Amino acid sequence: MELSIKQLSEEISAEAIMLRRRLHQMAELSFCEEKTAAFIKKYLENLGLSVKSGIAGTGVTGFLNAGKKNTLLIRADMDALPLDEPHDFDYKSATPGVMHACGHDAHMAVALCSAKLLAQLKEELSVNVLFVFQPGEETEGGAEPMIKTGILEEYHVTNAVGLHVMNDVETGKILLKKGALMASPDDFDLYIHGRGGHGAYPHECIDPIALSARIIAAFDMIGARFISPFAQKVISVCAINGGTFYNIIPDTVHMRGTVRSYEETVRQKIPELMEKAVDGICNIAGASYDFQYNFRYPPLINNDAAADRFEQAVTGVLGKDSVVHGSEPSMAGDDFSYFAQAVPSVYFYLGSGNKKRGITMPLHSSNFDIDEDCLKTGVAAMTAYTVSVG
Repeated sequence: MELSIKQLSEEISAEAIMLRRRLHQMAELSFCEEKTAAFIKKYLENLGLSVKSGIAGTGVTGFLNAGKKNTLLIRADMDALPLDEPHDFDYKSATPGVMHACGHDAHMAVALCSAKLLAQLKEELSVNVLFVFQPGEETEGGAEPMIKTGILEEYHVTNAVGLHVMNDVETGKILLKKGALMASPDDFDLYIHGRGGHGAYPHECIDPIALSARIIAAFDMIGARFISPFAQKVISVCAINGGTFYNIIPDTVHMRGTVRSYEETVRQKIPELMEKAVDGICNIAGASYDFQYNFRYPPLINNDAAADRFEQAVTGVLGKDSVVHGSEPSMAGDDFSYFAQAVPSVYFYLGSGNKKRGITMPLHSSNFDIDEDCLKTGVAAMTAYTVSVG
């Protein structure tokens, strides 16, 4: 079986590349993945799977019924990012201002080819397989809305697996880490309302730009002095909008940013401390504010037993050196965490970098690309793990 999975993954490599490129061309933003969903639906139907679409918007599921009691869920995200693609590939995005700069095209290609192989290997399976293509991972998240439709209960899902391409890891390798893997990607909006006026007479104004500088310094102090240094956390102000001219102090400044953490007590404490700092700074200056804090996805925690099974299955097919181990959790986030909260799950990084070919750009860069040789590795890993699950 190990040899056949590797061989089948090699044989389907060209199809995986073709699928990735087709999906790359039709890049669509979160919850607008209509063409993508239609393409996936047709492909899965041609495999003979039971397919449902329009779930939580544009979500698609494909059910491979092996006649078993339990079901493994394989998840792929579908949405692209609002970026212009500078590449001159013949398969570059056909949607102006939208491109797959986070590798979701690769995730879908791996899942689709895994579905094709697993349909061929159905008699070898000890579980059914539910392929979930979810919308909106880059924004509000489609995982939780899809779960709320009852798909986990309907198909008796008992385990889940997901992946993400990573150019920091060379093609042919898989990065795996037990336990804490990704943080909660919370965010905030803060409006500082002062009193505008002439830049030559700041004493007659309440300058929201100056106050925003103090607030940023205060946010830095929260992480450094008011929360344990052993707790992983990040508070980043990533956008400041205010002012229109070089000698006009504006009335209002809009600040936006992200907050990352793992521990729930820290996650709840940070917004309290942030608003306390904002309130004190604005109160002294006579300014007012509007503060909105948005709790997004929970942290993504890998199940230890699932990770062990995944490693054993993958190294059995691809060799003992195919899996490398991560030592530190990431402060990135992914709403696969909702599946991982519901059932024992494993999420892995699929190496997609190739320094010799100059494929090193990070995720969310307009120059992001992958070494497409990684796709067959992803298919082999997904297929091997699925066959191993009992």
